[in-house]
Amino acid sequence: MTAASGVEPLRTDTVPLTPLDDRAPLLPPVTRRTMLRAGGGLGVVWLLGAALALTGDDRLRPLGAGLMLPGGRHFASGHPLHALGAVLALVVAVLIWWMIGAVVAPVAVWVLDLALGATMGGHHSTDTGLLAVAVAGPATVALCLAAHAVRHTRRRRRAGFLNAGVLARPATITRVPSRVEPPVREASPDDLERLRFALDLALQPLASFDGFDRRDQFREAALRYQLCLLGYALAAYRNTCAPAFGGYLTEAHARSIEKMGDRRVWGYWALENAWGRLSLRRDPVDNGDNVMLTGWQGVSAGLFETFDDARFSAPGALTYRWSDDEAYSYDLPALASSIATNMERSPFTLFSCEPRWIYPVCNTFAVNTLLMDRRLHGGTAYDRLHERIRTAYLAEFHRPDGRVVGVRSENLGLSWSPWAGDAVWLPTTYWLHPAYPDLAHRSWRLVRETVLHERDGRILLPPTLANRCDSGSYAFGGTAFGQILLAMAACEIGDEQIAARVLADLADTETTHRAGGAARYADVSTQGNLYELMARFGRASGLRDLIGHGLPDAWRTGPRLADADYPDVLVARALTDGVALHCVLRPGAGPVRTTVVVDRLVPGRSYHVAGALEREIVADRAGCTTLTLDLGGRLQLDVEPRL
Repeated sequence: MTAASGVEPLRTDTVPLTPLDDRAPLLPPVTRRTMLRAGGGLGVVWLLGAALALTGDDRLRPLGAGLMLPGGRHFASGHPLHALGAVLALVVAVLIWWMIGAVVAPVAVWVLDLALGATMGGHHSTDTGLLAVAVAGPATVALCLAAHAVRHTRRRRRAGFLNAGVLARPATITRVPSRVEPPVREASPDDLERLRFALDLALQPLASFDGFDRRDQFREAALRYQLCLLGYALAAYRNTCAPAFGGYLTEAHARSIEKMGDRRVWGYWALENAWGRLSLRRDPVDNGDNVMLTGWQGVSAGLFETFDDARFSAPGALTYRWSDDEAYSYDLPALASSIATNMERSPFTLFSCEPRWIYPVCNTFAVNTLLMDRRLHGGTAYDRLHERIRTAYLAEFHRPDGRVVGVRSENLGLSWSPWAGDAVWLPTTYWLHPAYPDLAHRSWRLVRETVLHERDGRILLPPTLANRCDSGSYAFGGTAFGQILLAMAACEIGDEQIAARVLADLADTETTHRAGGAARYADVSTQGNLYELMARFGRASGLRDLIGHGLPDAWRTGPRLADADYPDVLVARALTDGVALHCVLRPGAGPVRTTVVVDRLVPGRSYHVAGALEREIVADRAGCTTLTLDLGGRLQLDVEPRL
């Protein structure tokens, strides 16, 4: 929209995109040092095994083979099926380590295999078998390095091609804020039905989790992610449609934050810290990991404080209760402090979610928490770490072809190529936008021009396994979750046409479940439906404005719809210009006579009212008034000072 249509145009700068590194080293610096250190440790174990194998002692030779190679004692003694079983067990243990941070799993499997070998007879190693085992480990490492070198060379060539092609054009990046007066639109009846899904989740009692997906508390479907996304979705709606509304919206967001203190939400950490760090400390904040809690909740609490009050910055406001006698009390500044400490002491700067596994997407939440801590509390950590974080993303967590490295082992330096898919790349792009807009625009340019394709009028992601996985339920086959992430990123970056087309296609192709006035996509997880609300209520640079700038002064100080009954009153629009309040309300449970409260008026001042039974009011000493409404359909409510 343009100024001619009544909306201030975006404030933008045209900047060149950071080129891809077509001369990137085979291994990034910190990754290389980490891998050399890990390789040195494993090399010592291999040398010990080789020394035992050379002793000629039939009791020690199998042990040496097992040290040189997992399952090696079986190979060396001519039992390949037993060896295959040992290797598969180790692979499964590594996957368990990756999924839930249990570093003890692969160590335990290897040690158990060695222990069983020491107690079992019938394994007499041959010289030929020992030689094969001795060569197998180094040969496997060499083959993996060679394969990586081939892929790396191909990606560097592609980087040069992309630099000269799709990345050669500069990008149009918004300033902060993107507009002095952000646009506020009216939510449609369908928008409000979808919003009610989130409100119903959030407004239930603190101890209840009805409607949330309950699959596990370790991976992507965990309650903590759903609760944080709930807060983000409510903030997106408020930013786009109802910045001058508190009431049950404030209560809903607050409850989504408070629920994080429930042991059922954060208690996973006691297990992860035990089997990942070999520590019995249960504190979810004062540790070297867990950005999946501190970063994610930090953003939600920061967004809440942006719109409402500083209750979650009060000492002890964020309390994680283990039992009646054990609780860990923190606040928003303490989350930011924990994040800063962990980044400063991490060789990678980015730090771990599950112990010893670093996810760059989760670290975007940490960066955004630091940004809001700077804006809200004068924190200095973001300024200290800004360049280190940027360097880490560019050098350690992006491939030469521009794709994000989805995960990297803190101890081994290894990453999983499948975890560099679009379903990881898109949310990383979205959440990078506030702090590193040029990197976000570069990623979006690559996605749009090298990944997306059009078929039968639909804009689609490639039909990969990752793009067909709903991370909130682990269900495979559907495309909706990936398309939702696509719409969310497109809208934030400013490609609103693509976002609108993708959301419209979802509405046409996905089954909608309606109950009690609320609507959701029936075959999409709770998490996916909350992401859809973030896309639905997103706008160009909406997140970037909220994180980096906050609200215009008029929004923070002007008259506000402070209270209304839910679900009797649904708020399609609520906007203040600093002196007047303009709302559009709809009934949520049929025609009703009800009351609403307006606050932040000038005490003792007279106001003209349109849309309520009262036509003239005088604000009380607290700057409040109560209005009576006959709400039977769309109602325009205006409260304006008398001249």
